[in-house]
Amino acid sequence: MRTRISSKDGRRRTARTGHLLHNATKKIVALAVQRRTAIVLENIEGIRSLYQKGNGQGSKYRGRMNGWSFGEAQRQIEFKARWAGLPVVCLSRRETRGSSLACPRCGERHQSDKRLKRKLWCGNCRIVMDRDQVAAVNLARRGRVRFARSRPPILLEAQGGAGEAMKGNPTPTVIPGVDAPKLTQQTKS
Repeated sequence: MRTRISSKDGRRRTARTGHLLHNATKKIVALAVQRRTAIVLENIEGIRSLYQKGNGQGSKYRGRMNGWSFGEAQRQIEFKARWAGLPVVCLSRRETRGSSLACPRCGERHQSDKRLKRKLWCGNCRIVMDRDQVAAVNLARRGRVRFARSRPPILLEAQGGAGEAMKGNPTPTVIPGVDAPKLTQQTKS
């Protein structure tokens, strides 16, 4: 009886987190469509190793941090962005290194201060920002630079001249929409 109840609670928790994850990723993609921007993601492989036993965190904290599906969020964002025709830029570990320590205004790299905890203080700009927001701004900037490098140049055909066939830098894969009435089979009467 106890295992049946606990499995029922597990299914509820899974359904609840799946619903929240779906709504969050849907809002992210809708905002990107509205602003007509690309979505930048960082490589999250090995993120669970940050919250292992022996890292100085409590078991409840580790359970909360490891309890959400990192890869599923990224998978849903990539799928929904492709469905909407948005480009997704995935940055490597090397490209994301130090993103929460560089000032987004002047670009100066700072050391984290234990007194400020999750804040970043820039002496040049005289601003204090949350390190997560700093990282998001810096990742967006790095993704924009990488996206600009990877886009194919404007073809001469679009300008009316002769064009050259290019290999590489393919256009993003767009998943076509489904027209439900056309999928049903007609029955003979």
